[in-house]
Amino acid sequence: ARTRGEYAAILYRRDRFRVTDAGTFWFSDTPEDVASRSWGNRITRICTWARFVDRDGQAFWHYNVHLDHESQPSRERSTALLAERIAARRAPAEPVIVTGDFNVGETNPALTRLTAPQPGAPALFVDAFRVRHPDEPRAGTFNGFKFGQTGGDKIDYVLVLPGTDVLEAAIIRTSRNDRYPSDHFPVTARIVLPR
Repeated sequence: ARTRGEYAAILYRRDRFRVTDAGTFWFSDTPEDVASRSWGNRITRICTWARFVDRDGQAFWHYNVHLDHESQPSRERSTALLAERIAARRAPAEPVIVTGDFNVGETNPALTRLTAPQPGAPALFVDAFRVRHPDEPRAGTFNGFKFGQTGGDKIDYVLVLPGTDVLEAAIIRTSRNDRYPSDHFPVTARIVLPR
């Protein structure tokens, strides 16, 4: 098995959640082939997913993505594949959360395929941050390790089903000695999943 390359890890509390199913697929024409690439991305891009069961018995699905930073066709085809995989999950009534680095702004078609109504269908997801902060102009999440950088596009998301109770959502801009731990700001949300 490969032990190096692209990861989109999902961290969780083992004292609260049990994983009943999990996997990874690659954003390509052959999504089950490890490290496969298509659609113009030079770097492998993936989605890691898991089905969790909370200690109260409620189950939900979490998909964590990293989309390509250069190829718009790759990003659009990746979110199309993501939507197909979500629709095909074995328990379609269970709630879904999608997180990750989409590498696109809020109006990009790769994102709006998930967050805007489609012909004959409502939006699949809403951005948890925009539920709590619909008009916040300083929502950039890429800092490039440059201290004080808060402009630019919001490219990192916590997407939840419409109707999800979003208690809190934030972009964390904490630094230490004018340095950031990543070139992206973490995005967080506290939610109550629909039952």
